[in-house]
Amino acid sequence: MKFNSLFLIVLALVTYSKTTEAQIRMGVFADCQYCDCETGGSRFYRNSLEKLATSIDYFNRQKELEFVVNLGDLIDRDFTSFQKVKPILAQLEKPVYHLPGNHDWEVEPEHITKVPEKLGLSEMYYSFSKNNWLFIFLDGTDISGFSPDKKKREKAKKIASRLEKEGKPNYHPWNAAIGAKQLCWFKKQLKKAEKQNQKVAVFCHYPLLPFESHALWNYNEVLAVMKKFNVVKLWMNGHNHAGNYDFQNNIHFVTLKGMVETETENAFAEVLFTDEIIEIKGFGQEQSRILDIRIIDN
Repeated sequence: MKFNSLFLIVLALVTYSKTTEAQIRMGVFADCQYCDCETGGSRFYRNSLEKLATSIDYFNRQKELEFVVNLGDLIDRDFTSFQKVKPILAQLEKPVYHLPGNHDWEVEPEHITKVPEKLGLSEMYYSFSKNNWLFIFLDGTDISGFSPDKKKREKAKKIASRLEKEGKPNYHPWNAAIGAKQLCWFKKQLKKAEKQNQKVAVFCHYPLLPFESHALWNYNEVLAVMKKFNVVKLWMNGHNHAGNYDFQNNIHFVTLKGMVETETENAFAEVLFTDEIIEIKGFGQEQSRILDIRIIDN
């Protein structure tokens, strides 16, 4: 009897350890914002090259790491900035998935249509599945004042003006919105994930929550789509260099800190996904977190 009890205890411990083992490991960074520019406030633009190289060296040494995510604003301005960061990124031995940020579009007008190619984006929003997780990458710069599409720029101007009149903190022209076509695609992705019993992690340059001056213009529309499905576990973004966190509707909203900030301290993370938790291992300024993704009654 004692032997059977001991066996059951050991079996339970082994079973628990397996559920908490990392199913997927990824690297992530936000707001590298390199340019050959003088320091502006707390932003040390030139120093971002060394910081990016340091993060890539770490990612390469983690043999179980499967991919890396750039949450946007790889450069700060100037098309020539891509020429400096691309050779460093080329040293990465893992697949890298990019998102466009507002600063990535801050290039000379004659080069603006070449930005997606420099970011390796054949599609501006996309997804892929791994180990019962669906990873969705949204283009937060879809409707913006820096879009290559004139109609979208005009629409963006109207949205920003309306939000300013309404006294909303996120009216700023460096913010943007996700368009109707992309929202429809997003909804279909979540519906598919629900049918296949997948957990979902969403990546975007812009935050949704907490609602503040950096939030996506139509954050409420995106939230409404996610609330229809009980599958999204994580929304991860950059844009607000100070970082941030919120938890609503069983979704963790994590804003990573900007790599460009401070003269010497870096900011990047390794993320581990399991059935029960998402563990964020932060480096430099980035905060470490353990996020419980089990269903909680709000």
